[in-house]
Amino acid sequence: MGNHDFGPIRFCQSINDFPLTVALGEKFPSWDIKRWERNKGLRFVPPDDESFTLLGDKRRLLYKGRRRSHRFTILGDNAFEYDCILLREPESNVVSLRMEGAENFDFFRQPDFVKDPFLKGSYAVYEKETLIGEGTGKLCHIHRPEIIDARGRRCWGDLSVVGNCLCITIPEDWLSEAAYPVIVDPTIGTTTIGSQTHWYNEDNDFERLYLEVSIAVNRFQLPETLNGSATAFVYAYHNDYYGRCKPVIYSDNNNVPLTRRSTAEGDFDISVAGGKPAGWRSTTFNTNTSLASGSFIWFGLFCDWFAPRFDYGTKCYWDFWDYVGTNIPNTYPVWSANWFYNFKLSMYFYLHLCPKLCAGIDPGG
Repeated sequence: MGNHDFGPIRFCQSINDFPLTVALGEKFPSWDIKRWERNKGLRFVPPDDESFTLLGDKRRLLYKGRRRSHRFTILGDNAFEYDCILLREPESNVVSLRMEGAENFDFFRQPDFVKDPFLKGSYAVYEKETLIGEGTGKLCHIHRPEIIDARGRRCWGDLSVVGNCLCITIPEDWLSEAAYPVIVDPTIGTTTIGSQTHWYNEDNDFERLYLEVSIAVNRFQLPETLNGSATAFVYAYHNDYYGRCKPVIYSDNNNVPLTRRSTAEGDFDISVAGGKPAGWRSTTFNTNTSLASGSFIWFGLFCDWFAPRFDYGTKCYWDFWDYVGTNIPNTYPVWSANWFYNFKLSMYFYLHLCPKLCAGIDPGG
């Protein structure tokens, strides 16, 4: 690698999903991620006050400093790695990045009980307001960082979001014995799919999440009037499936789903077998009435047996109906208004007659 004048440094991720652009500072190791044109995205700015020498080959770029360096590595279409390299003992065990534009996003922390160590305590980042054509509204996923010293010792750092600051806390005892340089390396996932597939059920068994003869819905506010036909999308990834999986919309009654507002709901092709890889599946539905801009709806899935992708972070009603073969109920079968889950399902829809604005739905990645 050599010293280069790269000029503007940009690379694209998740090309076959909703493409995300990563733009790096020409002389300073700030970085922007942006997925939608009308949204300014999210800019990460380290608190460094020194100059850097830029080295690399546009696949791996290093901003070399005196006290610490910063490195970016493209891992593939769905992720890149940001490394903060501590060249000497820092004044604090907390590495922080200011996030410009954070007020436009929700940062959903994934629970500590998640078994995958990269996802435990990670953050799924979603738009606060998702427009039609913007899919699930997921910007990125900030994975839990691993910390590595010069002797190969490793530990996990803890992520936290405080206001507009992303903080990575390194265990003090570990850092006191570290050999430098120390690499702090969070991975940034760029897919819009939910990160999770498993949950702890009511019996405290950790198992794959299946929607079995049930309806699962998330709540959204409509940015424009919803009236007419629409296309819905859901992410299918697992080869254990059965029967119907349909999109459905219900009205909102004091933050609880109530009356069915969709009709002519098509069936998603949820098969993941016989040459059909995991991916987004689509079908159509109509609304049975006009739903005013600004009103809330509950959008989700009516399923016989389906495994969705999701992120933790949003209120989700998930209740059962009588048995396989029955029709979609016109009133949502709420068992208890106080009984709900914490899933943001990987799904979304767009209107055929209003191509500008959307109700985005997503639980996921």
